[in-house]
Amino acid sequence: MKNKATILPGLMLFASFVILMVCGMGFDFVFSRFPSLGIVLIELLAFVPPTYCLYKSQDQNFRLNFRWEKQPDKLPVYFGFTVKFALAVSFLSFLSNLVAYVVCGANDIDISAMITTSGAGNHYGFLSFLGIVVFSPIVEELFVRGALFSSFECRAGTVVSIVLSGVCFAMLHGSLLSFVGPLIAGCAYAYLVYMFDSIWPAILAHIINNCYYYIINYLIHLYSSFGIWKYFTFINVILFLLTLYLTLRSLETQIQRGNLRKMKPNPSTKWDAVRDCVVNPGFFIFISSFIIRIVLK
Repeated sequence: MKNKATILPGLMLFASFVILMVCGMGFDFVFSRFPSLGIVLIELLAFVPPTYCLYKSQDQNFRLNFRWEKQPDKLPVYFGFTVKFALAVSFLSFLSNLVAYVVCGANDIDISAMITTSGAGNHYGFLSFLGIVVFSPIVEELFVRGALFSSFECRAGTVVSIVLSGVCFAMLHGSLLSFVGPLIAGCAYAYLVYMFDSIWPAILAHIINNCYYYIINYLIHLYSSFGIWKYFTFINVILFLLTLYLTLRSLETQIQRGNLRKMKPNPSTKWDAVRDCVVNPGFFIFISSFIIRIVLK
């Protein structure tokens, strides 16, 4: 049914967004003693039920391709490229957010807050590492790149679907100041899913990204008072340029071997494709909620 294919993904996005927002407001009060456990529970609540609802709503007119079947024969092909690509995207997304903060006049304290509020705060250990670095990428990718990307792709073709999934990912995770970084990462992960026809490269890339932020979080907690930002930024620029070069070399190899899939064309014009996906009550509620959150924050 057409209405299900257009309205249901937006409603599930709205449900996930509300759960994240409500749980975030009460996080310190409810999980002050067990923040690591709180992270795991919030991820479960925010992403597993919407994914399950979309999965169970499938019928002959609404089919999703989660791409979660493991393909061991493709592992040697995508593993090396994904690691390099994920590192380059992680460095780029961090630098993009950093530039946005600097342009808006943020100081070192504000920039430190950009990092420390994105993870486990000052709590480190096996459970927090497992929740942030391993568990979160799996459930988030199954929802955003498994269910949502697939639902977009049925109606809008590959390019539009990649951009839309990136925008949804950024809206679920970011604010206006930290929007560009998640947008870049979200589009990159969607591209990996389509290029290798599997969700596992995106999960691997997301794990690498979260591990990177987890390490930064730890370093900021230890050394923020020493004025490390100018050195840290310079190191990130160098690492980004290095991993970008390695990624482009690896991409050239993939092209020569014919491993890259061609993008599916839009079944209609780009504007009609976007309209079919986002101009409906579900997405209107989701986007409106994001705007209200930004205004009230």
